[in-house]
Amino acid sequence: MSHIDRALLRLHVEAVWGVRLPRIVQNDIEVLPGGVQPSWKLLVAEVANGRLHIWRSDAIDRDRKALLMRANEAIVLLSTESSAPGISREVALHLAAQPVLDIARAQEIARPLTSRDHSLLESFQRDLGEFYLHAEKRPLIGVISDGRLVSLAHSSRRTPEACELGVDTLPEARRRGYALAVTVMWTRMVLQEGLIPLYSALADNKASLALAAAAGYRVFAYIATLEG
Repeated sequence: MSHIDRALLRLHVEAVWGVRLPRIVQNDIEVLPGGVQPSWKLLVAEVANGRLHIWRSDAIDRDRKALLMRANEAIVLLSTESSAPGISREVALHLAAQPVLDIARAQEIARPLTSRDHSLLESFQRDLGEFYLHAEKRPLIGVISDGRLVSLAHSSRRTPEACELGVDTLPEARRRGYALAVTVMWTRMVLQEGLIPLYSALADNKASLALAAAAGYRVFAYIATLEG
């Protein structure tokens, strides 16, 4: 397991679940106590050259033994369409290649959104205009078509080190390259802040994974979380 994969995994888990982790130097670690604890008791991550277990700090020995027995099932499920109760599967990606759409073209399609676009945001998702305009949701990138906001990228999770992408496109505006344009612009602006852009998707969300690949993101971890 490479040092880079371990560092990216820590950033991803801290951003998505709002937890704090120690530096990952072993294959079994615990969420740091005293702060937010995740809903899951065990997170299993399959990365280059190894598998890593992250435990909720209150997981007792008896629970751990049972969860480890289910961990192999969880990882096997990552390559299938099936699911199982109490197991969630996702893929974590980082920027590792050039997007198929260059930034100049992306800027012709999409633009940054500000407080002046409050009404557009409200129309896009009712009563969420103020939510998207919070500082932690920046950068906020949108595509406007016929006076309507039809595609939106924002920081769904933000830490002092990284941002996780959130992106949504209205059903009638999909397959036009809008989601790719906002993703490319969002990525560029996160990098300009000196932060690491991260992307994650449910393991069976083929459309989201295809968007990630087109935007230059590559998989660094296959993840399964197991509830107690």
